[in-house]
Amino acid sequence: MRLSPFRSFLAALLLSAGTAPLAAQGGLLSGTVLDDGSGIAVTGAVIRIGALERETVTDRNGRFVLTGLPAGTHVVLARYIGYQPLERSITITAGASTTLEFRLAPAETQLGDLIVIGARAGQAAALNQQMNAPNVTNVIAADQIGRFPDANLGDALKRIPGISIGLDQGEARFGSIRGTEPRFNTVMINGERVPSAEAEVREVQLDLIPADIVQAVEVNKTLTPDMDADAIGGAVNVVTRAAPPERRIAATIGGGYNFIRNKASTVGSVVVGSRFLDDRFGVIVSGSYYDHRFGSDNKEGIWNQTDDGRAYIEEFDVRRYDVQRTRRSISASLDWRLGETSTIMFRSLYNHRDDWENRFRLRYAFDEPEADGTQTAEIRRQTKGGGPENRLKQARLEDQRTQSHQLSGEHLLGPVTLRWAGSIARASETRPDERYIEWRAQDVAILPNYTNQMEPQFAAVTPSQEAASAFRFRRIEVLESLTEDKDRNARIDLAIPIGAGQTSRIQFGARYRGKDKFRDNRFDRAAPANPGEFASLTSTPSQDYTTSRNYAGHYAYGAFSTPDFLASLPVFDATRFTLQDQPGEYAAGNYDASESIGAGYAMLEQQLARTVSVIAGVRVERTSVNYQGYEFDIDEETVRQTRGTRAYTDVLPSINLRWDAAPHTVVRAAWTSTLARPNYYDLVPYRAISLDDNELETGNPNLQTTRSMNWDLMIERYFESVGLISVGFFHKSISDFIFNFTEFNAVDPVSGLTFSRISQPRNGASARLTGVELAAQRQLNFLPGVLRYLGIYANYTFNSSSVSGLDIEGRSLESLPLLGTAKHNGNISLSFDAPRVSLRAAINYQSESLDAGEGGYNEEAFFDRWADRRTDIDLNGSVRILPTMQFFFDANNLTNRPLRFYQGTRGRLMQDEYYGRRIQTGLKFDF
Repeated sequence: MRLSPFRSFLAALLLSAGTAPLAAQGGLLSGTVLDDGSGIAVTGAVIRIGALERETVTDRNGRFVLTGLPAGTHVVLARYIGYQPLERSITITAGASTTLEFRLAPAETQLGDLIVIGARAGQAAALNQQMNAPNVTNVIAADQIGRFPDANLGDALKRIPGISIGLDQGEARFGSIRGTEPRFNTVMINGERVPSAEAEVREVQLDLIPADIVQAVEVNKTLTPDMDADAIGGAVNVVTRAAPPERRIAATIGGGYNFIRNKASTVGSVVVGSRFLDDRFGVIVSGSYYDHRFGSDNKEGIWNQTDDGRAYIEEFDVRRYDVQRTRRSISASLDWRLGETSTIMFRSLYNHRDDWENRFRLRYAFDEPEADGTQTAEIRRQTKGGGPENRLKQARLEDQRTQSHQLSGEHLLGPVTLRWAGSIARASETRPDERYIEWRAQDVAILPNYTNQMEPQFAAVTPSQEAASAFRFRRIEVLESLTEDKDRNARIDLAIPIGAGQTSRIQFGARYRGKDKFRDNRFDRAAPANPGEFASLTSTPSQDYTTSRNYAGHYAYGAFSTPDFLASLPVFDATRFTLQDQPGEYAAGNYDASESIGAGYAMLEQQLARTVSVIAGVRVERTSVNYQGYEFDIDEETVRQTRGTRAYTDVLPSINLRWDAAPHTVVRAAWTSTLARPNYYDLVPYRAISLDDNELETGNPNLQTTRSMNWDLMIERYFESVGLISVGFFHKSISDFIFNFTEFNAVDPVSGLTFSRISQPRNGASARLTGVELAAQRQLNFLPGVLRYLGIYANYTFNSSSVSGLDIEGRSLESLPLLGTAKHNGNISLSFDAPRVSLRAAINYQSESLDAGEGGYNEEAFFDRWADRRTDIDLNGSVRILPTMQFFFDANNLTNRPLRFYQGTRGRLMQDEYYGRRIQTGLKFDF
């Protein structure tokens, strides 16, 4: 963009602030809004003085402040969906502070029965906050999350309109917002960025954050200038628990069962919070523990085609995973009220997830079909495990940790509001002493059966060739890996009211983000000093890991080396094994990158009429990136260091318009500018060569930042019965999106060698994404008898996308969707909430999408990788046994739906992974 028009726009904003008179000092009104029965703080309540046309909303602690009020007696109204409005008369004295407390009671239905508000207090808070937001936002609260059987943040997010998720071992790991891939979205904790422990991407692992330590989740789908701009799809803000107005102790203890491996699980959490020193000091501490033993049945295929166009399997895997996943989290929040107009808060969050995995992989590596239909294959049997240390449990350990620590403050300096925050955050992934042992049978004649391409079958012409005794030693590999990502954040915001009525204000701010990320891998092959000890698979400790039922199909896993045997091998004993460094396997994957972003903004919040307001402004972000990587020279077998730098500036204007068309009816419109930066690893000019698979991956230091212009329109109608109906339209015009391009059987221009696959990230020319969002939630309290306890929660998102200008020969005329965009995405849930019993059935659906992860756009449609459509069905419920205790149950994945990918067409298998059904029960206490 050209800078001059926006300099003019910024100058106009500054001029309006300089020429508009500040409001008179006046008086100050502050206070809290609480639920009358429970004493819980009420978030998002509207506090209004109608005669003055002044209003505000309560924060997450139920507190509010109004400044610059004229002296005299005024009537103050507190209004909140699901509660009876309450008016109070107060007298304001010039230059003095006045405090006020509202205790709101639940509203009554037409039948005269009180709404079961205790079960939906958080839902009411979420809807009130969403209704009063200046931008297009979705909010879900802690008890709303708890009413779905969701273990982690990603599983909870999939209930929100427009959000689809990707799976890892049955749990949601990454989220897509409004059809945009995870890289286009951001995840924050308490408004500050979260680093990622994933080595090659910016995406934050949502399965690291348990759902039960969260107070609320905010999904901002349009941005205001005070928000970071790198959120083309949206920005997820995880709000940890704040200190309650009164003492609270809550706990959960329970267990579960996974049917695919017949293993038990354990879950527990505790929340303790209170206020001290005349309510000036508040503290809350939350802890969570989750231990899950499970597994998955998997099959995977890679297809190729003969010269005459016949499809055949080039590589086929049958995999068994046995997993233990343990997640521990702790969060703390402390706030200190220095006065009625000044608060300092410290918030801290620590998550630690251990993932122990044993994998047993049977692989067929095929040649092209012969004239008689047979294929020659090398069959490989590989065991993945770990070393002998007790912590490793003879399994591959993926130790992922993330932590965030933030100090912030909010202060009223006369009529001026000052907010500031500083934070440090760190994420890491460690994989120590990861081991693989592999055996193979060569030149096996296989007769394939491709009648069902989603479940192809393979049989050896001579069965003895694939017997366990026919497998000979191939290799032992040892991997050490460390990835670390560190963030430093600081921001300051200054809001100045303008105009005599203080209904408008101008806000300025500055932000600094610094990031350091690196990956350090080590990869060795361990050659035994006495090869005779490894004569065949059956001459060493082995076991048949075939299960009574393989959900992935009619496949027998067969015999593999045991994890105990693999762990016992003294690979670091030089008298028993020789470790051979393999720089070609890992050097190009190592890198060190640093990024700094300096940002500033100015925005005007203007009340255009009593029911119309606008937020207009501009944000400027300056990005600097330095990176260091490595390139492996296949001819010289040496590693060369590579370096690079990037620096650029983005100017990003935006407008958000809000119209209160009627009581509880809000219309929002927005025009915003956003971006998505390339992954650090993609920018590094690395060259990763796999000699075994004859594949080459390269980086691309010339990648450009993806940018998007966004238009949004949303109409929302809220109900006093804690409900909502909304319809929204959005359009995104995206330029320079990044995709992974793969060429098959291509010549590498650097080495002159021919590789079966050469992959590199590229910029696409442009893309368009247009969508519609529909949402409805309603307590059906107008029905007779017990039916009034029924409720419905439903949403649906339609996405239509197209790309143009791809630099791929032969595909320029194809109508291709944007990567990661599911055309259809929806949720429907039916609930029954009686005073003592709560039940819920939930269905989540997302349609197929062109895979943005391992897929991308290929040289022809035959090779495209698609994520298949998926439907999740879950049940959960609770029964209140005592006023302070309830029994709960969760049942997940009732249809045992798989994670499925196909190549080119739906009938051609690429991956099919099943996780089985899960149940969980226990007790919840709340004192």
